[in-house]
Amino acid sequence: MKVIIKKEFDGNMYVGSCENIPGCYVQARQENEISSKIRKALSIIKRNCEERKQNFPSGNDRPLFDIRIRFDELSTEQLIKFFEHQKYHLEYIDDDSALMMNSSYPFNRVHLPRVHRLSPVLVRKMFGEQNTIYVGTNELKLNTNVSSTA
Repeated sequence: MKVIIKKEFDGNMYVGSCENIPGCYVQARQENEISSKIRKALSIIKRNCEERKQNFPSGNDRPLFDIRIRFDELSTEQLIKFFEHQKYHLEYIDDDSALMMNSSYPFNRVHLPRVHRLSPVLVRKMFGEQNTIYVGTNELKLNTNVSSTA
């Protein structure tokens, strides 16, 4: 299992996902927290698959969202409501995690960290770079090394 860790552009958050396990997303303030959060997420997904007598997801079971999303701040609770409009339902929730399952395609699951502010990197990873527009102006920095000639 290959875990991909990306640092958020403001340097305050790390995002983790499994390359070959679709829909498994976590975030943490410290890079060394990602592996334990990934293990917990995989355990939740595995338990859910076993309860439903389904195979563990593979790379072909990747959730697809053909939706454009524009956001400044996005919480897990807001994303849960969004997923419910996309025919997903809540399968599992605790203080740290939420697992959504597609009602039409039950092999499509999405594990989310339960936080008040999801990392823009995580949202882009989930929906795709071309489908996300992050409008958080307080987090963007102007490159002052660029000179213009007119």
